[in-house]
Amino acid sequence: MSDGPEVRVRRAGAPDGDAVAALRRAWVEQRGRVRPGADPGFEHGFATWWRAELSHHAVWVAEVPSGSAWDVVGSLDVAEVAAMPAPGRPGERWGYVGSLVALGAAPRGVPRRLLGAAVAHARDRGLARLVLRPSPAGAAFYRAAGFSPAGDEIVVLPTGGHGPTGGTA
Repeated sequence: MSDGPEVRVRRAGAPDGDAVAALRRAWVEQRGRVRPGADPGFEHGFATWWRAELSHHAVWVAEVPSGSAWDVVGSLDVAEVAAMPAPGRPGERWGYVGSLVALGAAPRGVPRRLLGAAVAHARDRGLARLVLRPSPAGAAFYRAAGFSPAGDEIVVLPTGGHGPTGGTA
C-alpha cells in the first residue's frame, strides 16, 4: 500500500527535453524569478543545450500519473567530469550535481528520490564523488543526505567509487 501519490523516477532521454524545459520554466516562474511567459527564447536555448549536453549529463525526472500519461514534476541533473591526470595523480571521474527542481505541487519526497537515483548512478559508474553548490535554502537537505562541507560553498559526498587505479582520491 502506498503512502501517497504514485511517483516514478527514471533517467531522462533525448525525447524528454521539452518536458524538462517546461518543468524548469514552471519552477522559475513559481518562485517569482521571472514573470510568466518571460524569455520567449528560453525553450529554443534549452533545446540547443539539451542536444549538445545530454551525452555527458545524467538527468532524472520524477513523474506522476495524469490520465493515461505521466507529468514531469521534478528533475535532477548530474554532469560527469573526467579530471585531467597529473604525474603521481591518475585521473578520476566525479559528478557535479547541477540543479534539483521540484514543482510546488510535487508529492512529498520527490527531491529525496531524485537525489537517491543520482547517488546510485554515481556509485554504479564508479564516480569518486558528487559535488555541488547548494543554495542556502537547500544546504540542510544535502547535509541530511550525507553530503558534507568542503571549502567555502562546495559540498561533497564521497560515493565510494574507485578511479582507474582502484583507489579513491
